[in-house]
This record gives sequence, C-alpha cells and structure tokens, in this order.
Amino acid sequence: MVLIMTETRYYKDKIYIPREIRERLNLSEGDIIQFKITEDGEIRLVVLKANEARNRLLECLDNPPNLGSIFGSLRRTEIYEDLA
Repeated sequence: MVLIMTETRYYKDKIYIPREIRERLNLSEGDIIQFKITEDGEIRLVVLKANEARNRLLECLDNPPNLGSIFGSLRRTEIYEDLA
C-alpha cells in the first residue's frame, strides 16, 4: 500500500527528502535515518527519533560488542608495518 509517492534528485553527494515526506515522518534535528536495501534493490527507510538514537548509543556503551582482545602489547611499527 502506497501512502505517498514522490521523487527527489541526487545532487552533489546529497539526497534531499521532499517536504511532504519529512512532514509525514515527523523528522526533526538529530533523528537518524537508516537505509535498508533488499536483495531485489528495494530500499526501506527507517527513522530513529533522536531520543531512541541516544538510547541505542547508551545501550552500546553499557554493553559494548566483543571485538576480540590483543595479548601483550603492540608497537606503532608493528601496527603499520604492512603499509610500507
């Protein structure tokens, strides 16, 4: 079911969201817009209100993901040796 259909242009690395869409989504400063792309190329736009985004960030800080661990210590030259 399509409620609103409109189009916009991609210009200078930006996508401008038309006013009727911004109003319908009740977008405000600080809201996060996620784009989810399906395998068949359709895009789903998800809006996280600013307070929801802050809560997600705080949750990540309280429960950080396990990124593994480093045993011992690394020197700068060991980290960057593959770049030379």
